[in-house]
Amino acid sequence: MVYEMRFQTVDPARRAEYVKIYAEAVQGCKSAGSTGGLILCSEDDPGSVIVMLRWESKEHLARWRGTPSYISFRAAVEGLQAKKSHGGFYISDTI
Repeated sequence: MVYEMRFQTVDPARRAEYVKIYAEAVQGCKSAGSTGGLILCSEDDPGSVIVMLRWESKEHLARWRGTPSYISFRAAVEGLQAKKSHGGFYISDTI
């Protein structure tokens, strides 16, 4: 299991819209090996959003990229981000 973390910046006035559209558009990743995830919205910075998706492996995400469902997902969310997201892959340990 690997976690894909994406740190995103959105227009605070459109954050609720972004979260709704993202949550709907990303559903296609589940058929590619994602086991779900979370969208975290900052209480301190209304333009800051973190998306955490769980993947069986990085290879599952790589196979999803370029598929019709991925292209549709990107098209749905691109115009709502204020700048390009950044992030990476993480593994977890229980504390």
